[in-house]
Amino acid sequence: MKKLPPPRYRRKPMDGQDPAPQAKARYPKPPIGAEMSNAVAKICAELGVEICKPNEHQAVPGKTTAKATLERIYRDHGEGHLILVLRTITETENAYIRMDAFILHAISDLIAAHPEWSNTGLRWLEVFDKIDLAEMQAHAKFNRNVVSQRSAIATMLYQELSRAFEEDTGPQTPEEGGMPIDNDLLYGTRAIANYLELPVQKCRDLINLAGIPTFTMPGSTTRCARKSSLNATWQKYEQAAQPRAVAG
Repeated sequence: MKKLPPPRYRRKPMDGQDPAPQAKARYPKPPIGAEMSNAVAKICAELGVEICKPNEHQAVPGKTTAKATLERIYRDHGEGHLILVLRTITETENAYIRMDAFILHAISDLIAAHPEWSNTGLRWLEVFDKIDLAEMQAHAKFNRNVVSQRSAIATMLYQELSRAFEEDTGPQTPEEGGMPIDNDLLYGTRAIANYLELPVQKCRDLINLAGIPTFTMPGSTTRCARKSSLNATWQKYEQAAQPRAVAG
């Protein structure tokens, strides 16, 4: 008869000691059902992307076998996020590349991590016109024994994107209030108002009237802003919202 290992007992805390913390329960993500799969298939069809089987010839522009990856991106980030991931490939000079899971995940990671870049509309696509995704895929594949291909592509993309968008805004200096700040992102109008030390309603007026730089995360309606983009300019926004005196 096979001998079973001895049972493990939790060590009792000594007098004056707190008990060991319990592990937090993990909540699994919702499964991907037929409705979600159909939604992804519809998005792909509208953008001219064909989902093919793994054994089919996929070295053709507009084809991908990464159905599960597309469905996970849709589930985790929403419809608009997935559309932008696909448009970043199909509507740029990279439309000919192999659309595998690594490149799709890497683009998705950058969109989620840097909405200030991905929310620039046409400029986002123009930057990708100058990026050779196929070359990045090749470098990541050659180095896959050292770092995962998804992480490698995301790192190379970050370098290219940060360089391109820095050229648009210019290097930020302490005098301009653009130095990186810990916990730079503010979630919600109330958090933005608290940071600017303004009433919530006045903050809303400044956002609507004076154009305080805010954005929404992909798949969300919550208004966000960055502290580093508010520091040097909030006074002019406040002045713009002041009612002008009428000449007598």
